[in-house]
Amino acid sequence: MEQLLAERLAEDLKIDVTQVAREYWEVLLLKSLLESPHGKNLVFKGGTALRLVYGSPRFSEGLDFSLLNDSLRGEMESLARSMTEAYPEASLTDAAEKRWIYLWEIKVRETYLHHPFRIKVEISRRPIRRYSYELKLITSPTTPLQVLGNVATLEQLFKDKLGCLKGRAAPKDVFDTWFICQKLRIPYKPPSITISKQALKRDLGKYLPADYRPVMEELL
Repeated sequence: MEQLLAERLAEDLKIDVTQVAREYWEVLLLKSLLESPHGKNLVFKGGTALRLVYGSPRFSEGLDFSLLNDSLRGEMESLARSMTEAYPEASLTDAAEKRWIYLWEIKVRETYLHHPFRIKVEISRRPIRRYSYELKLITSPTTPLQVLGNVATLEQLFKDKLGCLKGRAAPKDVFDTWFICQKLRIPYKPPSITISKQALKRDLGKYLPADYRPVMEELL
């Protein structure tokens, strides 16, 4: 991503320039993945789907999917390598084919950033039944690229996030639940979890534009 464009967008969006650059690369990787022969079997979900499809202000660090049909068995690493080898700025730093998940991590180095950043890709191998999704257009202010793919519905993402809150909840899950409640026009009830306001503000602050940071006071 060009430096001047990244810096201008960071100023407009009131977010750190690294978050802007990461989102640009997330869209590039999404395009490569969803337009691959395996793309039709993937359902895009999670916080990045909330942002790129449903307009959440929260930036993220990775891409999450569920599988309709496991066509990746034995081909996961070669796909990951083909996605990164096309870009000299990107390198595959980890790839694992586990029982319930495909996982890889991509490191990106932009010359105008002090440090490289990483993007995690997680593809759940757990069978999904009655999982609600639709064909959606995926867009970002960081690039004119547009991607068409299967995306979990807001209602499904709400169920997913409620499940996260019952388990090992993270600050991002709390914010995402609040955001979905606003979109679905249903009351938000602060969850009963052990995250402190201080930890929530620390973890969420770097992923939220300045205009949205006051919301953090209302999440717990």
